[in-house]
Amino acid sequence: MKAIILLAGHGTRMRPLTYYINKGMIPVAGRPLMEYILIKLRDQGFAEFIAAVTDFPEQLRHYFGDGARWDVDIHYVERPQPSQTAGEVAAMRELLADEEAFLVHYGDIICNLDAAAMARKHLDTGAAATIGVVTGVRFHAGVAQLDEDDRVVDFIEKPPIGKPTHAAINIFSSRVLDYCAPGKDFATDVIPEMIANGEKVIGYLDTEAYWYDVGRLSDLETVSDFLAERGREW
Repeated sequence: MKAIILLAGHGTRMRPLTYYINKGMIPVAGRPLMEYILIKLRDQGFAEFIAAVTDFPEQLRHYFGDGARWDVDIHYVERPQPSQTAGEVAAMRELLADEEAFLVHYGDIICNLDAAAMARKHLDTGAAATIGVVTGVRFHAGVAQLDEDDRVVDFIEKPPIGKPTHAAINIFSSRVLDYCAPGKDFATDVIPEMIANGEKVIGYLDTEAYWYDVGRLSDLETVSDFLAERGREW
């Protein structure tokens, strides 16, 4: 099963760093962001990767090359004009022509979700899409509770979200390509459309996984500290 890493787009949330560097090369605890994704998926059995990239593709090619240093194969798809997540995958039709299913990993998150178990579940159930979900993700704002007089009776800064949250790691059967087109996003367009059409869309819940949105520059230090503390156990 091939794994797609979505690094297209201009990384606006990570500016000013992304004025000079591809977001996959953003340093996180001494490693490029994409290297964490690559190693985590490789160690779970994925060996063929496709990286969709817009800005500074030469930086990824120079550092990662063809992937041989990590015992994987990497193919790069350069996307000068980004076209949303499903639009990027639509441009890969020829590379995915022989795939029964493939994994899509957003390039601005760090997560240790069990992608190997998720892939097994996807294939065993014959699902059209398997959505990776995790717990413990926090709001990026404080939450207030008001009484009938608008008096604040409770206030929690950045509490955990109380429901399973999209991990931005998904596995799709090949027929998802029928839903993919330029300008379409998986989360806001494709997945809701598949559900509405009665496609079998299931979830893979990993309650043990950590999850960080590295696309938020304000969280970069938090993520770096977390991974540095874990050392080789990340």
